[in-house]
Amino acid sequence: MSDHKSITSSSARLIEEVRRGWHWVVFVMSVLGRVGGIKEWIQTLKRLVNLLSSRAKGNVRVLDGRSFYQASEFPFATILESNWEIILKEVSDLQGEYFIPWSEKYLYKEGWSTFGLYAYGVKISKNCDLCPETTRLLEQIPNLTTAGFSALAPGTCIAPHTGYPDGVLRCHLGLVIPSDCALRVGDEVQAWQNGKCLIFDDTAEHEAWNRSDRTRVVLLLDFTP
Repeated sequence: MSDHKSITSSSARLIEEVRRGWHWVVFVMSVLGRVGGIKEWIQTLKRLVNLLSSRAKGNVRVLDGRSFYQASEFPFATILESNWEIILKEVSDLQGEYFIPWSEKYLYKEGWSTFGLYAYGVKISKNCDLCPETTRLLEQIPNLTTAGFSALAPGTCIAPHTGYPDGVLRCHLGLVIPSDCALRVGDEVQAWQNGKCLIFDDTAEHEAWNRSDRTRVVLLLDFTP
């Protein structure tokens, strides 16, 4: 009986990984046109394939078990917080242009969109050209893997889930934070603040919501600690 449960659990996990992987493939294909040339396209796809393969084999890097981390533990957080108004101006100037729906649509009905700057360590060149100061600041972050702007429209809720890239921490720099917006990681809930970094373990179960009447915007980035 236990062997049957184990096989069933493994099959369910594989199906989930295939589904999530497909969503990520579609997402990456949607941004390739803004990455650059053929070399950059191939590099991005290779990194995605390696990530999917690692997940399918069950290779998971375990962090230290904390849900949230102090921003003061990471020197780059101070740099981002000191320049948050510059970053806010650049995302405001975009006026929503080139934002696309977040890949994993099954986690939300509608209202979660993103403007990518880095994907799996590969620079999305055309987007970065539109945000030169933000890009300059991101280039100072060690072991950066993914970065971009994340917007949650009013009334949007993101269902509980675990992050896809294993062994990374996620940082949200608050840019436009209405009231009644928050993030739960594990058993702990924290609210974003304008100009402050919220750093958490993306591999832990988490969910987010915007119950206000304004759009919430953060600079989202993943890095390997």
